[in-house]
Amino acid sequence: MSAILIQNSNLLDVEKAEIIKGINVLIEEDKISELSDKEIKSSTAMKIDAKGKTLMPGLIDAHVHITATSVDLGRISNYPHSLTALRAGKLAEAMLMRGFTTIRDCTGADWGFHQAIEEDVLKGPRLFFVGKALGPTGGHGDRRPKTFEGDICNCYQGTMHDTLTVDGVAEVQKAARRELRKGAHAIKIFASGGVASPDDPIFGLQFSEKEIKTVVNEAYSWGKYVLAHAYTTEAITRAVNCGVRTIEHGNLMDRNTAKLMNKKNVYLVPNLVTYEAMDTEGEKYGLPKVSLEKNKFVKDEGIVALDYAYTEGVKIGYGTDLLGELQVYQSREFILRQNIMPKSEILKSATLINAEIVNQKDQIGIIKEGALADLLLIEGNPLEDFSVFQDQGKYISLIMKNGKIYKNNLN
Repeated sequence: MSAILIQNSNLLDVEKAEIIKGINVLIEEDKISELSDKEIKSSTAMKIDAKGKTLMPGLIDAHVHITATSVDLGRISNYPHSLTALRAGKLAEAMLMRGFTTIRDCTGADWGFHQAIEEDVLKGPRLFFVGKALGPTGGHGDRRPKTFEGDICNCYQGTMHDTLTVDGVAEVQKAARRELRKGAHAIKIFASGGVASPDDPIFGLQFSEKEIKTVVNEAYSWGKYVLAHAYTTEAITRAVNCGVRTIEHGNLMDRNTAKLMNKKNVYLVPNLVTYEAMDTEGEKYGLPKVSLEKNKFVKDEGIVALDYAYTEGVKIGYGTDLLGELQVYQSREFILRQNIMPKSEILKSATLINAEIVNQKDQIGIIKEGALADLLLIEGNPLEDFSVFQDQGKYISLIMKNGKIYKNNLN
């Protein structure tokens, strides 16, 4: 891989929330080797004139589902792996073209997807994955119809084959070990009911404290962590006290729960955009009526929970949780958070904080010497206007991941 020299850029320092003009950046192999406001000389590097453009770190989405290729999960439940993989590849590439150079897939993707992206077989963001999420019988991941009488078989679980239904400490422990053996970067559990699942109540608690602690201990023994799908105050509190590191959704939390999360240094990954998108377009794409009703219940509460989390100092990641056809709204999460958080803090969520969540602090989500060369050149200033991220990457002139250019509209 040849060297690349980006010249005359307006560098967005997401940590200091400021634009620094006239910055030159030398990329060698997959990393940033030199950063300076003075001339950088290189006789071999490919030169890119970034005058008038904003140079910023690649974006990170900490909650995606690339194998959820349709909003109607029931419709795709019996699709073969091959078709799911090909469709997921298209979704992943679209994410990269929106400027997301790293994603954390929160159920569905596996080591095969990870490796395909690493080898550039699929063009997509750097992928961190959790493998199959763990949930109890009757929980968010148990998608059997009410008329199904038999026991569930974890050798095949329908919808993208993305969940494991397990009960009791022994089953939970074995399932966690199985996903870790297969390369999962973290383990996901269902700690409360959900929206997309028609049969489990939102307020239902899923897994006992002993089961949750078992998963946490297994993940910790591998140097990994646990993320929990959880909506309510009680579900979040149980998960936090059991050692879970990130809470996904969190729409129904109260202020005291936010205070607890801050005290325990637990991250929140809200997903405001998925509830808006399901509210406006879910029915069109086959979301069941009961899920639409659940969605209306939690939609507006998500803003309130975000306010609690932000004002109480919780570290907030950027996540979208969009399914299938709705993934085109991935960048709208920036817009929806503006009423609660300053733009500078939202940018930190999608870069610095998400880098911490995936255990890549100082490697991604930042522009500094020694960091991986995940870079965007933007028309406009994201500190002032989030429209620069809209329209499917229209205003992103250059996209670089690992020092390789995937989009270049400058030449």
